[in-house]
Amino acid sequence: MTFRELPIIDAPSQAFTTTLAGRRCDFRVNYSTWADRWSFDLDVDGVRVLSGRRIVVGVDLIAPFNLDMGSIVAAPWGEDDAQPGRTELPSGRVRLFHYDPAEAAA
Repeated sequence: MTFRELPIIDAPSQAFTTTLAGRRCDFRVNYSTWADRWSFDLDVDGVRVLSGRRIVVGVDLIAPFNLDMGSIVAAPWGEDDAQPGRTELPSGRVRLFHYDPAEAAA
């Protein structure tokens, strides 16, 4: 399997653009101190498809939405029980990955 890490920097609000499964994906990632959680908005090819999707470990974050572009998963890195808190996600103790089975088969 080939996983591609999505970049999260140490800023409570950030945006980046990447290509996933041949589609332009614009991410806006935010940390809420009130809710004590990270979430993201996702535009695919210029269309908003997700708003405020909470980042949790071990769950395919886009599967319920049938976007036909693989999976996005948060995973602990180096600590089996790490959760995506304010410092864990930007420090790399929890990482965000994209996986597309179609790309792996090519």
